[in-house]
Amino acid sequence: MQSVSNESISAMKFTIYKPVWIQLFMSAILLANISSCKKERDSSMMIPVIAEINDTLRAGNISMAIEMTDLLKKEALARKDSALWCEAMVQQGVNSYYQGNAPLVLTSSDSAIIWLERQKLSKERARLLAKAYQTHGAYYDQYYFNPDSSALYLRKAVDNVEMSGIKEDLPQAYSNYANALRMSAALDSAAFYYHRAITAADSIGLETVHYIPLYNGIASVLTDMRDFDNSEVWWEKSMSILESMSQYDKFNTLTGYGNDFYYREDYEEANKIFTRLRKMLDSVPGTRWEKMFTDVNLADSHIRLGEIGIATEILDSAARFFTEEQPNPVVTSYVHTLQMRVAMAKGEYEKGINLAKIHPEADTLRLEQHLARLKALEELYNSVGNNRMAYVTRCRHDHLNDSLRSEKLKQQISALNASYQRDRRILDLEASATRQQANIYKLMAVIAIAIAIIIALILFYVVRRTNMRKREQKMMTKIISLRQENLRSRVTPHFIYNALNHELYNKKSGKPSHLDALVHLIRRQQIIASEILVPFSEELKFTDDYIKVISDDGRDTLDYCCSIEDGVNQDFMFPSMTLQILVENAFKHGFPTLAPETERKLLISVRNTSENQISVSVFNNCGTEHANVEKGGTGLKVLLETIRLINEHNRDQTSFHLDTNAEHNGQKGYLATMIIPNNLKP
Repeated sequence: MQSVSNESISAMKFTIYKPVWIQLFMSAILLANISSCKKERDSSMMIPVIAEINDTLRAGNISMAIEMTDLLKKEALARKDSALWCEAMVQQGVNSYYQGNAPLVLTSSDSAIIWLERQKLSKERARLLAKAYQTHGAYYDQYYFNPDSSALYLRKAVDNVEMSGIKEDLPQAYSNYANALRMSAALDSAAFYYHRAITAADSIGLETVHYIPLYNGIASVLTDMRDFDNSEVWWEKSMSILESMSQYDKFNTLTGYGNDFYYREDYEEANKIFTRLRKMLDSVPGTRWEKMFTDVNLADSHIRLGEIGIATEILDSAARFFTEEQPNPVVTSYVHTLQMRVAMAKGEYEKGINLAKIHPEADTLRLEQHLARLKALEELYNSVGNNRMAYVTRCRHDHLNDSLRSEKLKQQISALNASYQRDRRILDLEASATRQQANIYKLMAVIAIAIAIIIALILFYVVRRTNMRKREQKMMTKIISLRQENLRSRVTPHFIYNALNHELYNKKSGKPSHLDALVHLIRRQQIIASEILVPFSEELKFTDDYIKVISDDGRDTLDYCCSIEDGVNQDFMFPSMTLQILVENAFKHGFPTLAPETERKLLISVRNTSENQISVSVFNNCGTEHANVEKGGTGLKVLLETIRLINEHNRDQTSFHLDTNAEHNGQKGYLATMIIPNNLKP
């Protein structure tokens, strides 16, 4: 079995000669036009004009782009602006490349280069020189198939792009130069610049679409080196984004991927990929060249699979196309090599040797094409018994093959690939860490803002609630005060009326007057009437004065007793004038029901009922039963209303109970009891 390195070359090399190379070159120039026009004098005018011309070219309207460029030249002449003229000449070279006008491509870029090389070093000079050199490089590759000259000018383009400082142009400049180096069989250098292109693209964060030619390029170099372990990595990267590619990019990617399987001697898989590509092209109009080129690849895989009849039919059609319709000596030479193999497969050895004589190798063939031709010739000479020529051909083949894929070069490229993969992983980890850190900061900021908003809302609520409570407190205090004053106004006339009646009675009876005591009592009543709560000791003094005045009514003596349990603090707060109401009710409603000879009894008792409560009770010996508190007189209504107002403002509640059938020391009567918390607040 023959070595893999001796097999015929796949079609990927040809795609770079025509479709891929044009695409890469034009992309570089268009990017430079759009993103790099920064001349201070004319940037406001040049940037939109050049960008519009390039957009017109991409739309396929070459004639309009030429007219716009001519207007730019006239503007430069009118203004006598050499820099603008130079820009227009470089653009004219780009237009001519699209137009296929080879002489004008060269003269336009030459005139720009001659003028620019006489100017002082500057970033603007470097930018324009880079565009002009790229045009020169594309010219020598497309029209002269001279990869060495193309590489020379593209190397100058790289130097000037680096000098211009326009990072966005670096990936394409490195990639173009790498392509030219690959055409020159400088695979180690090609791999190096492809890696530089990918690294530059990573550093500026280009979109995925810009990586397509870079992935394809480095994968193709590794395929040429027969370094299939590494080539598979890059082809898989390309295939993973296949669906996001244009039809043009899919053509280049599938062609290169099929080529990789071809060199692995997996001809069935290669044939499947080329067949898939051919079906895709059938649905894409305007791809006649690409279809015929794919047919050449299919013919090669059919030959390897022993399907000679199919291969013969395909090659005859391809030979006519690349010889007559669109002449291309590079592709035609490869077609002739395949026809030599068809002749060998049919046993027509002399026909194969005659084909080699009639169609000698072109001077512009790549090294891979030379290897394919030499391998076919070696097999032919062996078949006809010409051992000397077979030996000479084999020696030439081995020498060229060793120079192309030496172990040293493989190791260099493999090390370069491993270095990039390591650096890329580090870069991805750093980018991931940066994104995670940024997300953490964002999350922290959101949480901090949320917490701040929550705290602000809580503070707002607390302040608002506090203010509302203060307003409610003031309002409630005012309401209570007004209602209490109203209650006092209801008690005061009633009390005064009774007291004056007693004084009149005493005067008629010839008893001494107590008007001075009455005045003193009224004055004290006016003072405490304005208070909601008063110390119990004050309330008790007022009640004692009241009893002194009211009991002097000419009737039998009053048995009055006030009992205060030891340990009771007499300064606890007590509803003002409520004790007086209970006493007043005894004199007004209770005692008059007693027989004249019955002794009147009045007992006030104060004691602690619990740690926080004090009981204040008033007993009188009147005998009316079934009294209803809620239906009582004015005094009781005032008392109950006072208690209700106080309870609205205190957690610990004050209670009142009236027992109409109570018993004390063997006597029955009324017992009114108030349970007072010892922490009342007004």
